[in-house]
Amino acid sequence: MSAITFGRGVPAFGRAAVEGFGKKGDGDEQKRDQKNRGAGGGKDGLLDTARTVLEAANDFRDEATAEVCRRVIEASTNGRQPALSDLRIINNYFK
Repeated sequence: MSAITFGRGVPAFGRAAVEGFGKKGDGDEQKRDQKNRGAGGGKDGLLDTARTVLEAANDFRDEATAEVCRRVIEASTNGRQPALSDLRIINNYFK
């Protein structure tokens, strides 16, 4: 039987997840990308967030949220500004 206590490896995992698995270098490039995009603030970040929420909403059979995500994705790809209420729903979905 091993003497490993529960949760011993979690801090190392947390640091690796934040810094990026399998990334070469010191992680400056990843930090720069996150800074340029913001937390879902850029067009690509918004689309990524909307697609992630859409996938989760489909898994949970949450049709109302899935429709909101479809509207945001459609507006973003057509060069229009999505509704602020739709953006709030997407940003607060996992909270």
